[in-house]
Amino acid sequence: MSKNIFEGGSEENLIFRDERFLYPEFVPEKLPHRDAEIDSLVFALKPITAGKKPQNSIVLGRSGTGKTAAVKYVLKELEEFSDRAKSLYLNCFEFNTRHGVLTEISNFLGEPTPRRGIATDEAYSKLLAALKRASFTPIIVLDEVDQLLQGNEASKLFYDLLRVVEHEKNGFGLVLISNDFSFSTKLDARVKSSLAHQSITFEPYSPMQLKDILRERAQYAFHPNALDKEAINVAAAHAAKLGGDARIAIESLLKAGRLAERENVKKLLPQHLQQVFAEVDASGLKKYVSSLSEHERNLLLLVPSSSEIGSGELLEKYSASVDTPLTPRSFRSMLSKLESLNLIRANFTGKGVRGRTKKISLLVPKAAVLRELDQTK
Repeated sequence: MSKNIFEGGSEENLIFRDERFLYPEFVPEKLPHRDAEIDSLVFALKPITAGKKPQNSIVLGRSGTGKTAAVKYVLKELEEFSDRAKSLYLNCFEFNTRHGVLTEISNFLGEPTPRRGIATDEAYSKLLAALKRASFTPIIVLDEVDQLLQGNEASKLFYDLLRVVEHEKNGFGLVLISNDFSFSTKLDARVKSSLAHQSITFEPYSPMQLKDILRERAQYAFHPNALDKEAINVAAAHAAKLGGDARIAIESLLKAGRLAERENVKKLLPQHLQQVFAEVDASGLKKYVSSLSEHERNLLLLVPSSSEIGSGELLEKYSASVDTPLTPRSFRSMLSKLESLNLIRANFTGKGVRGRTKKISLLVPKAAVLRELDQTK
């Protein structure tokens, strides 16, 4: 009888104790350096525990700053503390239409609703009927919520959810997570007025903070002595260079650990990390390039590969390449989005009009940008 192809190999896992501590969906029991942000979320949601209405929140920050992890952590704690609240997490890369979000909420509330073959108004009616029967306050988390702006769906959807109170006594708690710091300014005026939200900003992690986060994860993910003493420093330095993105650092440890296991060595070394950085960076780049508008993609292409360019010069180059020049406000908004996705770095020089001139540089390899932009055409 032939041997099964999965038989054999080392009897002992030499690197990982439990690699799940490095998975993107893992929510740690404590989140270093995010106490103030967590306190703000708790303040907004705590009224639910007394049968009162929660405050809506818009959570802002660059990629990899702990926004999603913090929100999931707070909601987990809330649901363990009180049965008055239940949460639904939706990533708007997947649920990027008003219809899709409404039907998913209806299903969450116990009203079976197909995503196809039903009108949006009917889906909303089903949602209202389900909400009337609900014995808890639903907390709806919309991550990457700026994806809804691509089809002008955001304001219509939020208006639907906010006017629920006109039909039912109970409403929703909304937590909106975005990389776009100007997100709220793009909403309809009546939505902004009804949203009555608090904004919670997550700043990029410093190199020292990244090291703390990695040490915490590594303690549970790796066997003792399976991690070279310099590995965490190397992973943190790489992530810091890319704008303080903790996800990059954590995923790099995961992939480097798997590489070390495949080589059947006893320790994850800095060279293992160096071998996986390009792959990890490319996976993040692919996700975010696909979310860019045509104007944002074209602007990104004009940023030089190995030098800086002044914001004024970049605006002139872009305006010369299109029929309708950008307004300064639109230009600043596009730069802000590219920076929030850790695709560019934009540092003030202290020179120019009121010292607001910026020097723009790429945070990702130009060849990778060109490759991903070509693939998304």
